[in-house]
Amino acid sequence: MNSSNRVLILCDFDGTVSTKDTVNRLIRDHIISTEWRYHVKRYLIGEIGSKAVYEAVAPLMRMSPASMARFVENHAALDPAFPAFLQWAQANRIDVKIVSDGFDLTIDKLFANHGISGLEVFVNRLVLRESGRVEIHSPYADPECGTCGTCKLGVLRRFRSQYDKIILIGDGESDRHAAREADLVLGLKDLFVYCAREGIPCLRVEGFSEVPWLLTRKVEAVTFDLDGTLLDSVECIADAFNHMFRTLGYPLMTKEQVARKTNYALIPFLNAHLKPGEGPQGVKIFRDYYDTVFLKKSAMMPGAIETLAALNGTVRAAIVTNKRGFYARKLAEHLGFDRMVEMIIGAEDGFKPKPAADMFEEFIRSVGAAKSNTIYVGDTPLDIEAARNAGIDAFAVTGPVFSAEELAMHRPRRVLRNIAELPDALEPVI
Repeated sequence: MNSSNRVLILCDFDGTVSTKDTVNRLIRDHIISTEWRYHVKRYLIGEIGSKAVYEAVAPLMRMSPASMARFVENHAALDPAFPAFLQWAQANRIDVKIVSDGFDLTIDKLFANHGISGLEVFVNRLVLRESGRVEIHSPYADPECGTCGTCKLGVLRRFRSQYDKIILIGDGESDRHAAREADLVLGLKDLFVYCAREGIPCLRVEGFSEVPWLLTRKVEAVTFDLDGTLLDSVECIADAFNHMFRTLGYPLMTKEQVARKTNYALIPFLNAHLKPGEGPQGVKIFRDYYDTVFLKKSAMMPGAIETLAALNGTVRAAIVTNKRGFYARKLAEHLGFDRMVEMIIGAEDGFKPKPAADMFEEFIRSVGAAKSNTIYVGDTPLDIEAARNAGIDAFAVTGPVFSAEELAMHRPRRVLRNIAELPDALEPVI
């Protein structure tokens, strides 16, 4: 990194740097009155913030330096990859600071146990008196808000003018305000789901072993789902299914039901929904009707053709779909994006359909891309499952059927509000 491109990474501690959340356990283990539960309940229902809880429970706690040290030994656990992450950051002139709504003594002791020093830490201060009484001070709280003991947003704003890019790594509620103003969030657990729901740019991470790779990765290959991702085709597909159901005497489906239930290939879907032996007849009725409407009633999703054009020549691109390969190639030619992708692989092309990995394996083998640098872009939980089975990352695109929060619960690497965000999302962060 050079001085004209300075990067700061702000790291949460509890549940992030420490794989265990120590705050609640620390209070519970050193409390002398059940009154603390009242204050915690008020916090859980949103009546008060963490700062008010700390002020209320500190007089109810008793702790010694020895009991504090034992607590850290027994209940704090450093992410094993965190020291290597710090070395990587230092080698690349990336600044790292800790922002925590926990306590300084926990952090100091855990870092000392692992030989970590020199990090600037913004955290609540835990003061242990000789009598065993406890004081909790919050020097980084926002005096106007007063909700959190440590205002992580305030810390981020303190350094905004000094850095070109600020990245937040965190896992929970205390990270949410800062997440809204970070240039990128690396989210663990609930923070990833929150960012997806709120449209905040966020990559899901499992721990610090993934961070250097995720921030510097250059994506080589991108595969796309078709229906719902590149193509607005649900109405056409619903028409064909309902024509078949009507012909065979079955109840009809809404467009949303079709979109949720027809992510699987046609034949397995029909075998699951029709009486035994009616599958071949259903396939024929569906295809005879679909053949007459699929070119007329299918269109590109907003931003899809522009996204393909922007990526053309920068990555190896393909389509992997459970739509019959014949239809997928006809639509690509009809809508003018066949020359923007190298391969179109679909159902009945000789590979098992999604969520099996077969079609992805064929694409990766053909283009020679590394799985770690290959992305699958889709709009359903099935697409996320298929990418996981293939050992590649999924970027999920929200739509009218599956919400960002619902998709995030299935743990893709990233959730996009629309397909037009993809080109920027594929660029290396650092």
